[in-house]
Amino acid sequence: MTDMGKNEKLYIQAFREIRSYIMENRLGPGDLLPTEQNLCAQLGVSRNVLREAIKSMELMGMVRACPGRGTEVQEFSLDFIFQNVLFFHMDGQEKPVREMFAIRRALELSFMREAFLSITKEDIAEMRACATEIRFQWEKGEMFAEADRRFHMALFRSLNNMILNSMLEAIWAADAGFQLEAKMPHLASTVTKHEKIVDALERYDYMAFVRAMLSHYSSGKYTKTDSYEEF
Repeated sequence: MTDMGKNEKLYIQAFREIRSYIMENRLGPGDLLPTEQNLCAQLGVSRNVLREAIKSMELMGMVRACPGRGTEVQEFSLDFIFQNVLFFHMDGQEKPVREMFAIRRALELSFMREAFLSITKEDIAEMRACATEIRFQWEKGEMFAEADRRFHMALFRSLNNMILNSMLEAIWAADAGFQLEAKMPHLASTVTKHEKIVDALERYDYMAFVRAMLSHYSSGKYTKTDSYEEF
């Protein structure tokens, strides 16, 4: 194994070496890694170290164990990687989740002009359907996280920005079940805010769209460290 830092854990070094092997040999989805015995010999590590490295790669969605075949390379997925990174760093803690909300706010507001210029009639129609579903679920006293997620993903879909979409999907995955009881009393205003965003898009009124987006992201969820109050 190459010297990649004396303080780095052996399984992390093995992880990096296996990743390099995949890239150098241009392995694609469905291709198999060398056997455990061969990898241990190539890397100069024990089976326990190798298994830790492979397990880490499985958690990142890079490979999977296939009984009777070996370890198979998976199709690359940014969604899987971002979601796992956030999952392991959030762990239900309020401060990092609040920081994540601020990142989402910055991302959506930064890309809103591009989204406005590129959005399609089909995307707007989907957002209207989602806004209707949001109101319906709210009036029944139910949470509407999934309809909310689809609403915002439709807004940015036409940008065809894989990194942005993956980051937003990962943030939604971490947010969906976080502090539901604390959020619930403040959701009435956000129902209307979603409708105003769609109203502006349907009229192709950019300034109204900007005002609606800024209003949506002025709530305590995105601007404070201890509140979900809507403003």
